[in-house]
Amino acid sequence: MKKQNIAIFFLFSVLLFSSCSNFLKEDSKTVFDLQGLWKSEGNILLFEEWLLKADSSLVGRGFSVNGSDTVIFERIRIAKKDGKLTYFANVSDQNQGKEIAFPLDKVDFNKWVFENPEHDYPNRIIYTFTSDSTFTSRIENMRGNKQKEFRFKKISL
Repeated sequence: MKKQNIAIFFLFSVLLFSSCSNFLKEDSKTVFDLQGLWKSEGNILLFEEWLLKADSSLVGRGFSVNGSDTVIFERIRIAKKDGKLTYFANVSDQNQGKEIAFPLDKVDFNKWVFENPEHDYPNRIIYTFTSDSTFTSRIENMRGNKQKEFRFKKISL
C-alpha cells in the first residue's frame, strides 16, 4: 500500500471512529473492509466492487456478468453527508436516474444499518460481516419484511 493511501486510510478511519464510537470495539469491522471485489454465493450471480477514493469515500458498483458482457445495475458509494456517514445508491432505470441517500442509522460491531424512510423500497440497507472474507447485504422495508438478502465472498482486494 502506498504511503499516501495509508495516510488517507488512517485519516478516514480516525474520522469514522470518532463519529461512530461502536467501531472502537475490539475485532469489529469498518466500512473499509468492503474494499475489494465480492462475488455472491447462491443461485444468483452478482458482484459488488468497492474502492477507496482520495477524499476518503468508498465508491462501488453492483454488477452481473453475462458471458463477456458486464451489466452494471447499481452505482454505490459511502461518504459523509452533513457530518453523517451515508450510503448512496443509483440504481439503473429507477428514481429518474437520481442518487438516493440512506444515512447511517445504527452500528453494531460488524453490522451497519442505513435507512431512508422516505424512499419507497427499500427503506433499509444492512451490511453485516460474518467473517474477514464474507458479508451479507440485505434490503428491506421499515417493518423488516420484504427482505432480499445476498451473501458475498471476497475474491480480490
